[in-house]
Amino acid sequence: MPDDPQKAPANSIRADALYSYVAATDSGFAPNPFFGVCTLACCKPAIRRAIGERLMRQSGRSDLAELRRVEPGYIRAQNIWVVGLAGAGLRDRPRRSIVYLMQITDVLDFASYYEEYPRKRPSRSPSLTSADPVWHGDAIYDGNDPATATQLTPCAHSKGDDEDEGNKYHDLGGRYVLVSDHFIYFGADAPCLPIEEKLHHGRGHRSNHSPEAIAELEELLNGEWAELLGHTEVRPLYVLKDRSCGCGCAK
Repeated sequence: MPDDPQKAPANSIRADALYSYVAATDSGFAPNPFFGVCTLACCKPAIRRAIGERLMRQSGRSDLAELRRVEPGYIRAQNIWVVGLAGAGLRDRPRRSIVYLMQITDVLDFASYYEEYPRKRPSRSPSLTSADPVWHGDAIYDGNDPATATQLTPCAHSKGDDEDEGNKYHDLGGRYVLVSDHFIYFGADAPCLPIEEKLHHGRGHRSNHSPEAIAELEELLNGEWAELLGHTEVRPLYVLKDRSCGCGCAK
């Protein structure tokens, strides 16, 4: 990160805040990189809640809908990035290689996400298979309160055609849905670079990264990865295998 942000080129990509975590699975559900936006709506409630609360605190507002309405460019301008690293369970790629990274360009509650992103709702009709992105939809809750919200079934976090109450309370406990239209999804082609060892160790998520690690990530984003940020169509290869989330979210 430059010593003086004011001296950075106007069009340079910055990471003013960086959150990293280890992804136990990569099924196309969390994250969900389809239809031109990458979303983290389920799993990882702590990181979703932390980013939402950070935005509320920094903006001085207590209502997310008001923030989005009154200051539509505020969230994007905070330059918050999330990086998901491959866990030991993803044996088809190097451990701790980068699965995806995204700049948070919008944050919604679950009810708003359900209404504003209908293409992200899952559909598993007989005419569809796991080769269809909609199969992996993560807009599965029509409300914010787990006591009253409906889980759209079947989906990656349901028990077939029945709701999974454990997953519902776990997912909605994160309060917020993270959205990005400025992201890179590597999937099974995840690169293994020295920066991974600087980003995350252990369970949970991390946000206290060293200036050196952030500077190295910014160099990649402004250099060899710059063109990748403009390509938001995900190839239907590994990520579209027919399987459940498998993340153990309710545990």
